[in-house]
Amino acid sequence: MNRIELGLIAAVVIFQIFTTVYAASANPRQVRVLPKFAWVLLCLFVPLVGGLLYITIGRPIDGESGQGAKRRPIAPDDDPDFLRDLGTRFKNDTDNKDG
Repeated sequence: MNRIELGLIAAVVIFQIFTTVYAASANPRQVRVLPKFAWVLLCLFVPLVGGLLYITIGRPIDGESGQGAKRRPIAPDDDPDFLRDLGTRFKNDTDNKDG
């Protein structure tokens, strides 16, 4: 066995582990086409094809669950509510120091 064959085998094994873990960690209600356990078994026992099928047609797509996308935290200087509150706090602090 030469280095190219070993490299290809290693790549397939790494891809198989990645897709199996990726399928196992998915939300069962968001997985498409097949149930989650079927995708995990397919990724585990059908090395290249199972993983490619899961990534292309089985994985969850953001916003598809109907629950809405998760809100990402935003930086304080991008949050209009924080900036508005900061302005009123600053105004109250300067009013208290003057009096």
